[in-house]
Amino acid sequence: MTRRLVVLAIMMVASVLAFSQSPKPKTYSTITGCLTSGSQPDEYHLVDGKGVTNIVYSVKVHLDSYVGQSVTLTGDKSAMPSTDTGTGKPMPHFRVEEVKAASGSCKK
Repeated sequence: MTRRLVVLAIMMVASVLAFSQSPKPKTYSTITGCLTSGSQPDEYHLVDGKGVTNIVYSVKVHLDSYVGQSVTLTGDKSAMPSTDTGTGKPMPHFRVEEVKAASGSCKK
């Protein structure tokens, strides 16, 4: 009887611990640079501080109003970048969750 109570108690504690773990908070990346229009509608590019051209898109933020401005974008960078056909350099895709104006000016 005591053994059953111990096993039952262990099972209850284990189930409480398993369900009490909160999910990991989502971590986002940030990139800063000048936002430009891409060659396709609703396609945007941002060259970050490392000189990497990111293909930028968003379903939450209307990016058109930020074209030609220096911005800091917060979101998710893809693990599998596209490749620029002209240079062969990787072009990560960046899904924007938030945009903020950044200091600095864009070259015209």
